[in-house]
Amino acid sequence: MTVYQHWDPLEVCVVGQAYPPEFYSWIKDSNTRKKFEQVAAETEQDFQQLIQLLESFSVEVLRPHIPKQFDDCMVDGVWVPPPVTPRDYFIQIHDKLWVPVTPNANHAHNAFKKQSAKTWEQFQAHDQAKHIRKLKFYSEVFERSDVKPTNCSYISGCFVSRLGKDLFFATQTVFDDWTVIQRQVDTLFPHTTNHIVDAQGHGDAVYCPVAPGLIISIADEDYKESFPNWEIVHLPESHYAAHKMFQASMKLNAGKWYIPGFEQNPLILETVDSYMDDWVGEVSETVFGVNILIINPKNVVLAEHNNQAEEAFARYGITSHIVPFRHKYFWDAGIHCVTNDLKRRGILQKVSI
Repeated sequence: MTVYQHWDPLEVCVVGQAYPPEFYSWIKDSNTRKKFEQVAAETEQDFQQLIQLLESFSVEVLRPHIPKQFDDCMVDGVWVPPPVTPRDYFIQIHDKLWVPVTPNANHAHNAFKKQSAKTWEQFQAHDQAKHIRKLKFYSEVFERSDVKPTNCSYISGCFVSRLGKDLFFATQTVFDDWTVIQRQVDTLFPHTTNHIVDAQGHGDAVYCPVAPGLIISIADEDYKESFPNWEIVHLPESHYAAHKMFQASMKLNAGKWYIPGFEQNPLILETVDSYMDDWVGEVSETVFGVNILIINPKNVVLAEHNNQAEEAFARYGITSHIVPFRHKYFWDAGIHCVTNDLKRRGILQKVSI
């Protein structure tokens, strides 16, 4: 298994998986239960459409393993998020599959502030146990690769862009110490040129180097230092930002998630808040047009149409394939998030930066 440039032809890819409809039998209210059963069924239907597209390009698809005994998906009485977004948990960099064995520290601190039941030490232990349970979903995937465990939270598929002999690492917050990050990644990757990109979050939700010379980005950033002389296409906010019902739901759930038609249903809100709070993200901040899976230099996959992005693809001879992901607003995930490339056909190159 090797990945050198993330636009090389894709050969092996993980596609995420949600809990099946029967998982939600514990929800007492029948209407609420039926809604989550619908979300589960439609999520898998959309994954199957994505799998069919990938297989049409001769890509081998791997899936996470969800145990039949759903209690095995619980840690200290809390349901672990389903393995919908494999991109968050590991990344193939050259010939090693890097797997963070500790949870993301920034996420942990933010989650700790929202609760009061546990001390920091108790919370850390609980968070670590949840992280190990999440990784178990991918145990069969790890058996296929040369796994490299790491304690560096900047090493995951959502933070790193692989451009041959150059690696680009996204910052996670505005408070990150770039000197510390640079020292960490230079120690781990001494044979590549390592760059820091000011993403302040998941890099794949902010920018995507689609092809040599072209970046799709949501940030008002010129990338002069990271990608001098590259064309930067800035995308507008997604169309849902002006959607009245989404705006209404933002007031109730702080813009974390959105299920069309159920924005103000109190039982849906209570269920998510009580049992699924760490399943959802901050969807009000997400523009899905930048979350792109590259199949090969001439084909990419997105979850929704974006005219500006598709016009740019056309200039570079790239065909965009749209695989609708109906519940991306609930999972806060685009096509890049719900996949993870393990093998691409290519050799290590020096990309002209």
